[in-house]
Order: sequence, then structure tokens, then C-alpha cells
Amino acid sequence: MQLMISRRLLPCFVLLVFPLAASAEPDTPGLSESALMTIRDGYSARVGAMFETAKGKPLVRRNIQAPIGDGRAKNVHAYAFSLTEYATAKLWLGEDVAGANSALVEIADRYLAHPDEVRDRDNFHWHSEMWLRLIELFGSSGRSVKGLVTPETETKMLEAVWLYCKRRQEDQGRYETLAVADRETSETWYIYESENHHSQSFCTQWNYAKLVRDRPGFKDRRYDDGRTAAEHYESWNAYLKLYFAQRARKGLLIEAMSQNYNQETLKGIFNIFDFAGDPELKRLAGLYLDLYFAYWGEEQLGGISGGAKSRIYVDIAPRPSQLGYVFFGIGRTPGFGSDLLSAMTTTYRPPLVDVDIACDVAGRGDYEVMQRPPGLAEPGQQSPPVYHMRTDYGGIARYAYCTPDFIMGTAMFEARPVTDWALISSQNGSHGVIFSGSDTAAILPQCEIANGRTAYNSQWSVQKKGTMISQKLKTNRGAGPTRVWFSSAGLSEPLEENGWIFTEAAGAYAAVRLASGGHHWQDVKSRGRWLYPDDEYSPVVLEVARKSRFKSFAGFRANVGGREISEENGKLTFTGIDGDHFVFPLDYEGKPTIDGQAVDYSPPMVFDSPFLQSKWDSGVVRIQKGERKLMLDFTNSGVID
Repeated sequence: MQLMISRRLLPCFVLLVFPLAASAEPDTPGLSESALMTIRDGYSARVGAMFETAKGKPLVRRNIQAPIGDGRAKNVHAYAFSLTEYATAKLWLGEDVAGANSALVEIADRYLAHPDEVRDRDNFHWHSEMWLRLIELFGSSGRSVKGLVTPETETKMLEAVWLYCKRRQEDQGRYETLAVADRETSETWYIYESENHHSQSFCTQWNYAKLVRDRPGFKDRRYDDGRTAAEHYESWNAYLKLYFAQRARKGLLIEAMSQNYNQETLKGIFNIFDFAGDPELKRLAGLYLDLYFAYWGEEQLGGISGGAKSRIYVDIAPRPSQLGYVFFGIGRTPGFGSDLLSAMTTTYRPPLVDVDIACDVAGRGDYEVMQRPPGLAEPGQQSPPVYHMRTDYGGIARYAYCTPDFIMGTAMFEARPVTDWALISSQNGSHGVIFSGSDTAAILPQCEIANGRTAYNSQWSVQKKGTMISQKLKTNRGAGPTRVWFSSAGLSEPLEENGWIFTEAAGAYAAVRLASGGHHWQDVKSRGRWLYPDDEYSPVVLEVARKSRFKSFAGFRANVGGREISEENGKLTFTGIDGDHFVFPLDYEGKPTIDGQAVDYSPPMVFDSPFLQSKWDSGVVRIQKGERKLMLDFTNSGVID
């Protein structure tokens, strides 16, 4: 694996541009070099064991399903996944090569006979990156074993992908969105359908054009826009260089810490890293992955992501990150699934500093994270099929307070109309606190989702260290009553005292206070319970602290229970457990203040923690833990002339 250029350190004077906002305590040296290498190099054994679970298993086709909506094609998503998974396992294991080819031909024939299924956004690009990876690894020019995918199979697969790639954007319907390499007008911030769909689409188009640009029978074909694969390949190479640079400059992800969707966003990027012929594009893809795993690693406990998240459908029963297991051995072994196969067959390995950040939870200490992700959209461009993201002002200060015992975080933003925000940013937001000791130990203030699936712009909030205040927004779309989740796993039975509700986790104490009105509880079998305020617009105050700060649970309760909430002139005032004084507007006018300072929704750093730092729009990122340092230089890449 050629990674030397992506690990090159910049001169030491560059470090001076990064003001450290919050330092970890203590500054431990981290895990040993040999321990980190054992974790990183354990990738092969972990992946090998996962492939072993597929050994000897016959093909079991999942069903073709009815269309998701009126006027749409049949949903072949699961059916295509089952055939792709079977073919990948058999080719990788060298077990049933003929059967693997038959499976690939079967799904290709299905698409060739039903081109409407190729065009539907929920069918094709979910697995096409793995199709193209199989050709790269096992096709006529295969990098792993040549010829396992036969020429006939390879050609038929490429014919099906041609139906996907050849279309023009302007010729498509509402559910047939294809990403466009429009870097000159958008600087890559026009997002087609959603962030993960956008990535899956452009990764497929780039890889297809790369494979066929010199291939007889394909190289002279004209796409519907009149250009050849070679011309599209050059456009995508330039676009992707700018895409990676812009994510380092202006915020990594819109679908922030959305585990499932982030995994879909990343899976085709492993193809770019592994197969890019352009050394600069390969370098940038590697840096992007390094940045992602530092971003993820510093805000997780046992593979469970903490902090603020968007586009979360189930946050009361999260699963550990599958990528966290594959690359770091964190969490439990995932199932053998199509959306993980590119990560299971890549040559990418995270740098040791990322491994140290992700795996040495105790050594990370207590620290704050502040980030500046994109979220605001240009007027009238906040919904699909194409989002136009604002790049001058994302409007979000994404904050987390992290300790070995809990991670607590929120996305702080102004109380704006729902139409100001890109739907992929404001959908199904989650914030609150997760605790060590259990995958599901959490306290999560949120709103019910009226239709059971999607709500937008539900709550706004303010946080500093272990104190968070949140409130339902009247400008929401689809949000039901306010409620607060208390898990059963990892938390003691809630204790109501002095207007507060107290509980304790393995290493932390927590308390919740509703600013106004009464409340009632709703149990969810053995999983936990919801706390419902009688006033759905009542602010919710959440206080969390490590047990090591107090002699006992009683001491914590006495400290918090003596803190009063006051309301005057439409503002809530409160001094939290860490001594910070909050003023929170109940009328949604103005900004909350912390110790007399208004929240800054455009902080000067796009990433700011002891482990991950970059000035906004600089394109230079520092990853550091103890003596381990890595500089990621995204500058002068994909510059538009």
C-alpha cells in the first residue's frame, strides 16, 4: 500500500497556527507503538473471520419488493445486495467462481431488462461501487486475481452500469437523481438527493469512466450529453480533488455523525483510494479517510458515536460502528453485508495516531470538541433533488464534552425557520449524553416524530461542558411533543428529588430538570422510559459529571439540587455544575449566552479539539495525540482556474 505521501509531515512551524481550545487531562503518551500496530494490523484477521462466516453458504436470494412509491420502479435493492454479497464472498474465497459469475450475470440481466430499476435512486448505486471493485480486483485486468470475473460477465456488468451513467441530469425524474461534476458553479456544494446518495453516485460514475475510457466497445460511446468516458473521467478527477479539499476546509459532513449514512458515503471512497491512477487524487482520498476516522474516533465510546447527529432513525438502541470494528477492533463483529464489503477489501489502513485516538479512551482524558459543519442552504434550495449548501456561513456550532465515562454533545444554532436549513442537516437530530458501560446507556432530549419517520428543525440548544439546555422549536416540521429518553441499560432507576430527576451510570452522575410544568413517564418494555413534560415547549436542563468529582451520589444530588432555574423577561437563566452561567431566550429571539458571551455560530476553527484542529477554510488539518502528530495538507488541490 502506497501511503507515504499522505503521511508526510509539514514543517514544524505550521503547528503554530492552531490555538488549542481545550487540552486533554492528563496528556498521556497513549498506547505503545506495538499495541497500536497490533490493533491496526489485526484488520486482516478480523476481516478474514468475517469472510469465513460466508464460506460454504449457498446463494439465498432476497425478494424483489414492490415500488417504494407511486410511479417508481420495483425495489430490487435487497435482491441485488444478496447476489453481490454472494459473488464477493465466493470470488474472495476462491470457492465457487462459476456461481459468482452466474450471480453477477443474473443481476446484470435483471437491470438490462428493467432500465427503470437502474435509474431509481434506491436501487442501483447502493451496490454498484462493489460491482466495479470486483472488476478492478478480479476482472480481465484484476489487481488481485485476473480473470475470475470472466470477460463475458465483466462486459454485461459494464453494460448495466452504462445505463446508469450515460444519462443527463436534466432528463431525469424526481427519483432518478444523478450527481453532476459541476465544480465551477458549486465548488462541490450542490448535493444531489442527499450526502450519501451524492457520494454513491459520483463514486460509481468516476470508477465506471476510469474502467471503460480505453476499453474497446465502450471508449467511443457518447453519453447523453455528447461526451465520452475519457472526458467524464477527467471531469470527475478534477471534481473529486476539489470535493475532498472542500470537506477539509468547510466541514466534513452535513449528515453529521449519522453512522449508517456516513458508511454509505465512505464506501465508494475506498475505491478511489485503492484504484485512482492519479497520485494526487489517491493522496487526497487517503487524507479524507484519515480525517474521517479522527473525527469519528474522538467522539465515540466502544464504537457508539456521541455528540450531535443528524438523520438518525433509531438513537435509543444504537449499534457500534461497523467500520470501527473493521479498522480498530472496537465493538462487536458486524454481519456480512454489502455496504461493508468495500471496507473489508481495501488496502487503506488508518494512521497510528487515529488508532490511538479511537482506542485509548482513558488516555484521551476530559476535553471539548467544537466544529463548524455546513447546514444552511441557499434560499429555495434546501430540499431534494439538489441541495445548494451555503459555504459562507453554515450556522452550526457543533459542540461536545468528552470524558472516558460519558460523551455529551449538541448542535448549537439559531432558532431559524425550517426552510433555512438543508433537510439533510435538520432531519431527525439527536443530542444528549451517552455513557460508558453499555452500548445503549444514554439520556436523550428530543421530540416525538409525528409520522414515525422524519421530523425537521425539532430543537435548539446551548451547551458548555456538562450542562445542556434544549427546547422544542416552534418552527419545526413534523415534531411531536418534547420527551427525554432514559435507558434502562447502564442507568439506575430515576430518582425524583427537589424538582430534579437523578440517575447514575457506571462512571457518571446525571440529572434532568424540566423548566416549567409537571411531567409523566412512559415505559418502553425493558429498554427504558420516556419523560414527557406537560408543557411540550418547556426547556430541558441536563447536567452530567464524572463520579470522580464527588464523594457520593448524595453529594452530586446536593450540588445540583441547590441550583435554581429562573425566568425573567422571556429568558431562562441558570448556572451549571461547571460554573458556567447561561441565559437562554424562551421567545427564540437572539442568541443564548454563556458567561455573558453570545454563542458564535461561525467559530474560527472548522475542527477544534486537542486531537483534531484546522482553521476554517485553511485546508490544513492537524491530528495529534501525545507525541504522535499527522498533518493533512489539502491545499492547492482541485483549484478552479
